Amino acid sequence: MPDEDHRFTAPRPDPERITLSAVKTDIEFIMHQLARLPTRNEVWRAAMLGMIAGAVAAVTLIEAFARAWH
Repeated sequence: MPDEDHRFTAPRPDPERITLSAVKTDIEFIMHQLARLPTRNEVWRAAMLGMIAGAVAAVTLIEAFARAWH
């Protein structure tokens, strides 16, 4: 068993010491962090552009190798 000095999680504050303003601040921070995440549309668009760019690069390389061998 781990000693009390070697905890892996931070100790929880007493429920009497938690204020509503601290909870509100935490929730606002989480909402701000979630707002920074990319939307499903942005992720889809980046994936499609990456696949199209990869396909164009592959075709270009294949054509370059084909020309080099002829």
